[in-house]
Amino acid sequence: MNRKRIKINLLFVLATLSLLTTGFWIHPGESILPFLFLAYLCICGTWVVYGLEYNKRNDDSISSLFKALKKKKGQQLFIFHLILLSPFLLYMMSWHAIFVMLIIAFLGLIYSLELKFINTGFQLKKVFLIKNIIIGLAWGLLVLLGGKNYENYALLACFFLATLQIVVGSILRDVADFNFDIKSNTKTVPIILGLRYTFPLLHVLNLLSAFVLLVWSANWMLFVVSFVIGWKALIIEKVRRDNHSILWTQTLNILTCTIIFILVFIFKK
Repeated sequence: MNRKRIKINLLFVLATLSLLTTGFWIHPGESILPFLFLAYLCICGTWVVYGLEYNKRNDDSISSLFKALKKKKGQQLFIFHLILLSPFLLYMMSWHAIFVMLIIAFLGLIYSLELKFINTGFQLKKVFLIKNIIIGLAWGLLVLLGGKNYENYALLACFFLATLQIVVGSILRDVADFNFDIKSNTKTVPIILGLRYTFPLLHVLNLLSAFVLLVWSANWMLFVVSFVIGWKALIIEKVRRDNHSILWTQTLNILTCTIIFILVFIFKK
């Protein structure tokens, strides 16, 4: 795995930890030890998923998946940890957390699985906007997983905020992959709408983040939402001017999750 890909994977790991910790900070439902245990397994899962997605990018077959696994010793180690430690995690976690983990796993499965009963070669990750919504939901649910609760209004507000921001962020990454997605026949938002209409849509979706204040309108949430919307608006404009910039399409885009955590940590009392 080259340095560029390692950097991106580390950013995804940081994003995972940021959203988990955001949920835990808002609603620390259990002691710190089970949370740290959960965080480590989420790190393993994130590294494996995004590492394998890169290695099988041009071939989504099961055989390609195992070939990629055989070549990558580090990923094998993470998978071993996942298998070995998962029973202990299930024993320690609440039913709330287990339910959320199952939903995340299901979303990840239907995202990549070839749905032959619909059409040969059909995958939801190649469907216009659906892929972005699935990605947003799977990542946003990490907030609820960290807080181990889906009835707390502050948690729900941050879940919706993270989900919307990640939907926007995933479309921005599709902008960077525009040429590749044309070749792979992936119906992304930039390809269907064109770059001219994609960026106005992104600004609208970004502004929709303000609707989370209808769920939880505390002052600290107002500060968080306002700053995040401004941050993402800046990224959208930077990508509009240069859609090949790794700094804006990848690094600072993915760091939005960390920005959410930092803001919650500062303003949530």
